[in-house]
Amino acid sequence: MRIRLAGTMGRGNGRDALSRPWVIAPMLGLAASLLGTSALAQRVGPSVLFDQLPQRPAVAPVDPKGEFLLEADEVIYDRDNDIVTARGSVEISQGDRVVKADVLSYNRKRKLVTASGNVVMLEPTGDTFFSDYLQISDDLSNAIMENFKALLIDNSRIVAKGMERLAGNRKVMTRAVFSPCNLCKDDPSKPPLWQLKGRQVVHDEQKRDLHYRDATLEVAGVPVFYAPYFSHPDPSVRNRSGFLTPTVGYSNKLGAVFGLPYYGIINDSSDVTVEPRIYSKEALLGAAEYRQRFEHGKIRVAGSFLNDTVFDDKPTPPGLDWRGNFASEGRFDLGEHWRAGWDIARATDRTYLRRYKIGPDFTSKGRYQVSNALTSTAFAEGFYGRSYFGLSSYAFQTLRAEDNRDTIAKIHPAAVASLVSDADSLGGRWKLDADILSYSRKLGTDSTRLATTTGYHLPLITDGGHVFAFSATVQADVYSVNNLPQANGRSFSGEESRLHPQLAATWAYPLISRQSGATFLIEPKVGVVAGPTGGNKSKIPNEDSRVVELDDVNLFMPRRFPGRDRIDSGSRVDYGLRAEVKTDGGASASAMIGQSYRLSEGTNPYPKGSGLEERQSDVVGAVKVSPGSWIDFNYRFRLDKDTGTPQREEMGATIYRGFNSLSLSYVNYDRLFPGIGIDSPRTAVASGQVQISEFYRAYAMVSYDLKKDKLSSAGLGILYEDECFAILGSYVRDKLSDQDLRNDQTFFVRVAFKYLGEFGQ
Repeated sequence: MRIRLAGTMGRGNGRDALSRPWVIAPMLGLAASLLGTSALAQRVGPSVLFDQLPQRPAVAPVDPKGEFLLEADEVIYDRDNDIVTARGSVEISQGDRVVKADVLSYNRKRKLVTASGNVVMLEPTGDTFFSDYLQISDDLSNAIMENFKALLIDNSRIVAKGMERLAGNRKVMTRAVFSPCNLCKDDPSKPPLWQLKGRQVVHDEQKRDLHYRDATLEVAGVPVFYAPYFSHPDPSVRNRSGFLTPTVGYSNKLGAVFGLPYYGIINDSSDVTVEPRIYSKEALLGAAEYRQRFEHGKIRVAGSFLNDTVFDDKPTPPGLDWRGNFASEGRFDLGEHWRAGWDIARATDRTYLRRYKIGPDFTSKGRYQVSNALTSTAFAEGFYGRSYFGLSSYAFQTLRAEDNRDTIAKIHPAAVASLVSDADSLGGRWKLDADILSYSRKLGTDSTRLATTTGYHLPLITDGGHVFAFSATVQADVYSVNNLPQANGRSFSGEESRLHPQLAATWAYPLISRQSGATFLIEPKVGVVAGPTGGNKSKIPNEDSRVVELDDVNLFMPRRFPGRDRIDSGSRVDYGLRAEVKTDGGASASAMIGQSYRLSEGTNPYPKGSGLEERQSDVVGAVKVSPGSWIDFNYRFRLDKDTGTPQREEMGATIYRGFNSLSLSYVNYDRLFPGIGIDSPRTAVASGQVQISEFYRAYAMVSYDLKKDKLSSAGLGILYEDECFAILGSYVRDKLSDQDLRNDQTFFVRVAFKYLGEFGQ
C-alpha cells in the first residue's frame, strides 16, 4: 500500500507516530545548501563570446518545521533502535524541492539521516544532484555523498568520487571533474571538448570560492594546462577583483603586443580596471577606467598614456613624446522631469586612438572606426509632456589633417526649448521653438544668437480621403557677431536681426485598391510654401546650415536647412508621387519620385551642389523592393533635371536567412558637403556573415574606393562557438595614411572557455 503523508504523521496500523516532520528538513536543507552555490567556475570579467549566462533564482531558506509531503511504498518505525525507515520509490517534497531515493532512514539516537539507491535531489534552481549514498546530520552541518554527480541548469556537469560537507559552509570533493560541454552523441564515452580536473576541489560557501589542488585543464582529453593550485569564484559571484583576459597580438607597426588588465572592486558601487600594455616596437602604454554608480546616476572616467620613443620607425618628433587620451561620462536624474550629464573625449593628437586601437569601437568582428572629431559636452534637459527644455555646452577636437584647430568653435551656452500646446477643437496645436547659441574660436567669427519660431499647425483629413496639413509660422532671430568676413574683404562686428513669416500647406490623396491577392497604393502629393524673399543677410553668419541637399526625405519640408542660420525664403511648389504594392505572400515594393519648383525670383538661398540651385530642382526619389522576407533592395537617387545624370546615388542590398546575411552598398556623391566643396569618392562596400556549419561562422567586410581604384579596408573573421568553447580569429587590413598611420595590418585571436573566461586575444 502506498502512503502519502502531509505535515506530521498520525498514528495507525499499530505503527508509532512521528511527532514532527523531521525527515524532510535535513534532506531539503542539504539540497539548498549544495545547489544554491554549485561547484562551478564563474568568469572574472565580461566575455565577448559568452554574454548571456543563466542566472540561478534566489531560493528561500528551508524551514525545518515547514509542511512537507512524503510518498513511499511503506514506512516502518523500529521502536527498539529508534529508527524510521521509508522504502520503495521514496519521494519527499517541500515546496519546489524534491528528494528521491530507494531507501531513506532516520536514526533518532544518532541524529543521522541516510539515503541510498538512486538518490536524486531536485532544486527550484533547476539543478539536479545524483548519488549512490547520502549521509547527513539532522542539523545540516555535515554531509557525505558517494559517487557524486551534478547536472546544472545550463547543462554543465560535475562528477566527483565523493563529496563531504563540513561545518555547514565548506564542501570538499575528491577526484572532481567539471565541464559545461555536451558529450558526444555517437560515443558518450569520449571526453568532452574540455574539462577541468582536480585531485581535491574545495567550495568555500562563505567566501564563494572554488579551490583546486593539482588542477588540470584537458582539451579533447589532452592535458594542456596544469597548476598545483587553482582558484576561481563560484557562479553566485557577479563580479570579483582579478586579472582579465590578456591582450596578445602582433601589428606590423607596433610589433608584438601584450597587455594584462586587472579588474578591481572598490565597493558595492564602484570598480576600476587598469591595464599595462607593452609594444615591442614602441613603449609601455598604461590605461585605466573608473566606474561609480549612485542612487540616481553614474559616472565613468577612463584614460591612457605612453611615452612614444619611436615614431614610424624614426625618432619621435618634438611634442609627440607623451601621447594619450581622456574620456569621461556622467548621467544623473534630477527629479521626475530633469536629468543632467556630461561626455568628455580628448586626445593628445589626431592619430593616437587609431594607431593604438583605443576605444570601444574595436569590435570582435575586426572593425575599428573613429569619427573625424571628438566631442565633449555638458548638458541638462527637462521633459514635460510634449514640451522639452535643454541646456548644453560643446567643445570639439578635430582628427582630420586638413582642419585648423584654431578655427574650431567652442559652444558656450546652447539652450533650446520646444513648447507644444494641447489640441484645440479643430485638432490644431500651437508650437514655440526657441534657442540661444553662443560660440567663439581663436581664429574666425564669434557669435551669439537668439532664435524663435512660433506657429500654428493643423492636420486635416476629409471624409473623401484627402489629407491636408497647414502651418503658419514666424521666425524671429537676433544676432550679435564679431569678425564676420564680408564680400568686400572687410569684416563686420555688431548686431543684426530678421523676421520671416511663412505659410505652408500640403495635400495628399492616397488611393488604395485590392486585386489578385495584393494591395496597391498610389498617392500623389503636392506642397506649397509661401514667404518673402531674402532674409539670409551677409551680416548673419552661417555655421549650422552649410550642408543642405534635396532628397526624398526633405522634399516636402517647409524648412530644409538643418539649422537656423539660413532660412528657406521665397515661395515654391513641391510635387511628387508615391506607389506601393504588398502581396499576401509578404513581398512588397515601393517607389517615390518628386521635384520642387521655386516660384520666387531673386536671390537663391541654396548653395551649388544641393540640387536646388536653379528654379526647377533636380529630381529625387527612392525605390525599395522586398521580393520576400529574406531580401531587401534600396535605391535612393538625385538626378540632374536636364540630362538625368545621377548627381547622388545610394544603393544597397541585403540578403539574410537566419544567421546568414550578405550586404552590398554603393554610394556615388557629386559632392559630400554641397556648399563646402569637399569631394566624396565613389565607394563600394560589401559585408556578410555565413553559418558554415553548426559551430562555424565566418565574417567578412571589404571597402573599395572606386574613384581612386584602390582598397580602403578589409576584414575577415572566423568563429567557432559551441555550448562551452569559442575561438575567434580575425584579420584586418587598414589602408589609412595619416601622420604615423601607414597601411596597418592586424591579426588577433580570442579564445574563450565558458565560465573560466577568455584566455587569449
